[in-house]
Parts: sequence; structure tokens; C-alpha cells
Amino acid sequence: MHQSRQLGGRVAKEARLPGLAAWIRVLDYRQSQLDRLDQVDHYFQSAMTAQEVISSAAENGFDHVGVATGSSWRRDGVGRWHTAPLPLGDLSVLTPDDLMAGKRPGGVGGGGGTSANMRVAVFDDDHYYMGGVLAELLCSEGYEVVLVTPAVMVSSWTVNTMEQHRIAARLLDMGVECRCSTTVLGTLGGGLRTACTYTEKEGEIEADALVVVTSRLPEDSLAQELFARQDQWADAGLKSVTAVGDALAPGTIAAAVWSGRRYAEEIEAPTADADTTPFRRELTAVE
Repeated sequence: MHQSRQLGGRVAKEARLPGLAAWIRVLDYRQSQLDRLDQVDHYFQSAMTAQEVISSAAENGFDHVGVATGSSWRRDGVGRWHTAPLPLGDLSVLTPDDLMAGKRPGGVGGGGGTSANMRVAVFDDDHYYMGGVLAELLCSEGYEVVLVTPAVMVSSWTVNTMEQHRIAARLLDMGVECRCSTTVLGTLGGGLRTACTYTEKEGEIEADALVVVTSRLPEDSLAQELFARQDQWADAGLKSVTAVGDALAPGTIAAAVWSGRRYAEEIEAPTADADTTPFRRELTAVE
């Protein structure tokens, strides 16, 4: 069952962002493999309640349910630096989900508004690719962009993937203003309250809107509702319910792919021994 009109979840959305088009291969390969299987059915735009899942299990005779409902970006500023919500009521605040859905600061793309002379701050406390990509997206659409991050460099985690120098160069070449070692404390009528992460000296950054790229929360309400009704599983013939991928713990796309693969391999073969696997594998030994 899928809430949207297509497979792919976040991959289908992120592959439309600047520089990420090649990522659609993650979806294309798996969709082509699923299309070959007669025993796989797709039902699009079919959001389900816990009761509907249990009733469907009884009617259709399936034994296991994998809940891969994904995650959503937080709007309150909570991330690595801030563990409590920030006071962000004085500015228009958007998330990566908003931008990927077509919404823009000032209403561009959503009816009315203009990017001309509009200054947008991107607060990146995620430190991977998303903050830099969204800054590039907004800059390419005519917004004046300032990227604010508590890290000592933009997209600092991409040092591990050997992309950081290219990301920084791209942003600087496009004219994105980068404010590193700076955290956001809240919003003002005309911008942001900030602080240096070393000295705690406070300052201000002018901005007309704020995009928060901080952390994500799992969309696990369906899984939690099903867990709460575990006493009804047996009557419906349901043996297990498992949250998979970002619905269990938001992470990278690779982590979500691995989580789904693991779920498929371990169906009906649970093990409490971390040193064994419930499936056959080839072991190589040198003698």
C-alpha cells in the first residue's frame, strides 16, 4: 500500500533536487525487479488505519505486515545542537519536506509572491547533503541565501564522502553566504537571533524566511497503533508487525534500503543471537 501515486518515497523526491538526479537509480532498479514478480501487487494512494490493516489481514490471509511509512523533517529546530524547540514564531518557517513539495518562501510555486530581493536563511544542523542542496536550489531560483551551521564548515559530514570541498565551492561560486560556527537561537521580526558556537556571543542575521534542516521524526503512528492492538492479531491471522526503514529510525537512504532487505530476509526466522543469521549465506575461509 502506498500513500502517494508512485513508489520510491523520499528517493523519488530527493532525486529532483540539484545534483541528485542520479539517485533515481535506487528506485528504478527496484521497481524494475518488482515489475517482474507476479506475486507483488501495488495499491497507490491507499493510506490505511490500524483497523483496516487488521481487517485486511483477516480477509486476504497475509501473515506479516511491514510498515515503511517514512519520516518527516522537524519544523521546531531540534537537532544536534538544540535538544528543545526554538522560538521560531516571528518568521515564515519551512522544512525540506515543504520545499520538495513545491512550497517556497514568499509563496513562490504555491501562489503569489516573488523571490526577488527576498533573503532566506537555511539553518543546517543536519550536516550532510540536504542543507547545501536546498541552499543551491533556492539560490538558483533567485533568492538571496545565507546558510547558517553550528559546524566549522558547510555540509561537514560530507568530509567522509569526499564531497565537502566541492559542495562548499559550489555554494560560494553561486553567491551563497556561509555562516559557520553559528547557531540559531530564535527568530526576530526581521531575521534570526544567533550565537557563536565558541564564544556564545550573540548576533543577528537579516532574513525574510527560514528553512530548518535539523532532524527527522519517524512517521510511526500506524505501527504504534498496530502494536497497541496486538491482542487482535491472532484472530486476524497476523503473526508480526514490523516498522522498517525511516519509520523505525530515520537515517540515510542506504540504511533504509538495508533495513528493508533485512526485513525480507528475516521474515518467519527471528533470532536473538546477533552472531547468527536466519538465512543461508556463503562463508569464505582461508586454510
